[in-house]
Formats: sequence, C-alpha cells, structure tokens
Amino acid sequence: MSNVINFSTNISYKVLFNLPDDKVIEVHKTAQDNFDLEISQGKGVAYIRASGKTNAANRIQKVFPSAEIVEATPV
Repeated sequence: MSNVINFSTNISYKVLFNLPDDKVIEVHKTAQDNFDLEISQGKGVAYIRASGKTNAANRIQKVFPSAEIVEATPV
C-alpha cells in the first residue's frame, strides 16, 4: 500500500482577465507559453493546461504583467 497521492498536472483551465485601458500592452510570450488566447475590448480569455488554478493564473500574469486576473476555473 502506498501513501503517495498523484495529482493531475494536465488539467485545462479557463482564465478570465482584464487588460488596462488606454495603455500599451506588454507581452512576454515564449514558445513554452502554449495556450489558446482570445482578447476583445480589453478583456481576455485563455485556455491553458496547468497543475492548478494558481499556476494557470500565474502563467497568464507572466505573459501579460499588467493584466488583472478575474478568475481561473477548470474546464
């Protein structure tokens, strides 16, 4: 019998975020930041695979440092 719990590291999350108005958007996207992204009128939605809500939100925050994360939910 084992006491090891295996947590899934490959869950899809939907992260909603707001971008600042009337500002130049700073983007730091690399090849490792592989996720689907939709941006319209200062609001964004990203579909990202991560090990948890916080990790998913942090990955979006890394790409868009000035973004305000609204919520991250499993898809």
